[in-house]
Amino acid sequence: MDSAFSVLLWIVRLAFLGLLYGFLIRAFASVQRALADERAAVRPAGLAVLVARPGGARHPLRAVNAIGRDPGGDVVLRDDAASARHAVIELVAGEWWVEDAGSTNGTRVNGHPVGSRTRLRYGDEVTIARTTLRLEQA
Repeated sequence: MDSAFSVLLWIVRLAFLGLLYGFLIRAFASVQRALADERAAVRPAGLAVLVARPGGARHPLRAVNAIGRDPGGDVVLRDDAASARHAVIELVAGEWWVEDAGSTNGTRVNGHPVGSRTRLRYGDEVTIARTTLRLEQA
């Protein structure tokens, strides 16, 4: 009788562990799916990247982007000729715009100096001090 009870107790324990592991696997899978859905929702469609030339370093853009040497900026450049906050690129009504932020060495779009806020198109090259960045779709 005692051995039959012991076997039954082991079967109940194994069944409980199986149910517990099954529950944990389903719970983690559910959390993983929810996080993946949330990450997809956070990425708004239509945002772009700046691609450094040469080298190809990619800098993802948000709606408003401070560009320069400042480590707290959105696009940080390792260019001693760039100002700490050199330029701002922003998305307004579905169009990209660049504006020089009062830099010392200026900002150019396709070789032309930026005097005031200038519209950008995909493929345009923005030169900040000695660094050239191409605007591309994400």
